[in-house]
Amino acid sequence: MDWNERQANRPDIHFAVGTTCKHARFDYTPEHIVCHIVSGEMRVMESTRQNIYRAGDSFLLRRNGLIKCEQRPIGSGIEFKVIFLVLKKDFLHHYAMQHGLSKETQQSSLYPQVLLLENTPSLIGLFNSLTPYMDAHAIPGAAITGHKLAEVLICLLEQNKELAGWLFTATETGKLDLAEFMERNFMFNVPMIKFAELSGRSLSTFQRDFIKIFGIQAGAWLLKRRLQAAHETLLNSDRKPSEVYIEIGFEDFAHFSRSFKTYFGYNPSKVRRIPERD
Repeated sequence: MDWNERQANRPDIHFAVGTTCKHARFDYTPEHIVCHIVSGEMRVMESTRQNIYRAGDSFLLRRNGLIKCEQRPIGSGIEFKVIFLVLKKDFLHHYAMQHGLSKETQQSSLYPQVLLLENTPSLIGLFNSLTPYMDAHAIPGAAITGHKLAEVLICLLEQNKELAGWLFTATETGKLDLAEFMERNFMFNVPMIKFAELSGRSLSTFQRDFIKIFGIQAGAWLLKRRLQAAHETLLNSDRKPSEVYIEIGFEDFAHFSRSFKTYFGYNPSKVRRIPERD
């Protein structure tokens, strides 16, 4: 099963519960996602900023976004609990057709990658109705899921009718400045084809443009740039390598450590004891 299939087969309503820090498996949001923090907190990292959302906060993640999420408990033994509602394109298209949303209604508006929501009575009521499923470790059936997704759309549009343009319109990505785009997003661990798509290119055009601009293959550049970012972070902070490797784009700590030692000649744990490489 490939990356896209794993995303498509995930339930439209799902829950995250745990007592240890957990990073999201993927750094890309293929659909709009409404998140609600029941307990604990979530650190959400974008290319240029990061925010901490805590118990009671609700927010909307934009489709086609590069983002890192870390769910964290507060205090020893206290679980983090997060509710996710995924608004897939086919569901939104069906909803728009069913409710006769006009093209004027669907004009796109500009909103941030992460939009903090107002906890209105209707939105609070929706999440309260889902917590029994989470506590019972159960996923709502198809009929209930459909009703709850329609309900969250009503809650969102109740807050701001202009969100309709953002939610229901599939916007095309124009061709972006590749050097600026990659420098801003190198830390996101996504397939190369996703970097190509989000920069407004086919994979073959992306690879060709990349070599013209950077002089090396994209995979080699990403490895080098992530290692340099890791070195800079470790050199200028008290953070441990085990706290850094996921943030700068590595999935596996062993791979990060091997790559780091191969490139710099010493282990990441020794960065602050060895003069910086020229």
